[in-house]
Amino acid sequence: MMTVRESALTTVLVVAAVTLAATAGAQQGGSPPPADEVIRRACEAAGGLDKFRALGIVQLTLNRHEVANDGTETNSEVFFYFKAPGPIPARLENVARQIVAGDDGTGGWAVTGGAADSRAMTVYMIERVVRTDLFQLLMPFSLTWDGVTVRQVVADSVDGTPAWRLDLALPSNFFFTPQISPNWRIYLHRERFTVLRAESDPTDLGKGVTADGMLITWAKPVKLGEVWLNSEMVTLGRDFKGQIKPHSRRDTMAYKLLPPTEAPKLFPNPIPPDKRPKPFKMEMPPQPPRQPGA
Repeated sequence: MMTVRESALTTVLVVAAVTLAATAGAQQGGSPPPADEVIRRACEAAGGLDKFRALGIVQLTLNRHEVANDGTETNSEVFFYFKAPGPIPARLENVARQIVAGDDGTGGWAVTGGAADSRAMTVYMIERVVRTDLFQLLMPFSLTWDGVTVRQVVADSVDGTPAWRLDLALPSNFFFTPQISPNWRIYLHRERFTVLRAESDPTDLGKGVTADGMLITWAKPVKLGEVWLNSEMVTLGRDFKGQIKPHSRRDTMAYKLLPPTEAPKLFPNPIPPDKRPKPFKMEMPPQPPRQPGA
């Protein structure tokens, strides 16, 4: 016959076993945590969002090797300067193409070959250009930017590794080109919350014109201040069937902290006001004269 003490011990063991099983079930694909909690933990795994914001002005040197679908290879180097957490205030410089552009939060500007870019769209396009690259390069911190909406968090896996998948819906004007889909999937390690990979859908631009989707992975994290940022990113093109295409891109990134005193030299518009793009103004068509008594 079982004693009272043995019965109590058995009850404790049963409760513990049930609790452990329930916990394991949740970790293996049960109810996912809320989106804001997942993003918070992803940022914590990289050092913390507050620590990232405290970095101040960051210089990011981007070296890119790209192979097009036809095998054409190109190399480029771009310097980004941004105030954490990004994307703006920001500045970009492409020395080879003689392009300098920036946005201090009041509107974008650009100088090409020493001449001011007078196109009205420059005022809003520079932020989109900067955001397009930095959104990918600064994962997971860029998931906290305005406009990033998580539609759902789903239990998934990446090459057998349990993951939380964040299905994103981004505004149509989030990137500088409609060739990049606003529908993204971000995969985070289910226990460590580190970023495993990202995917974007291919796009159908109409009239038989399509643009590749992307499969992105990161590697070689480096420490900047008290946070970790990746120093390598590989992007592979994908078609509508999810098949990998010849189109690929390998980015290497180097980071440097700059003092706050550099901000006035980097971000404000250097173009004289009289040479800046004029805002587009909608004018009403001329109206016919009103008839007496009308």
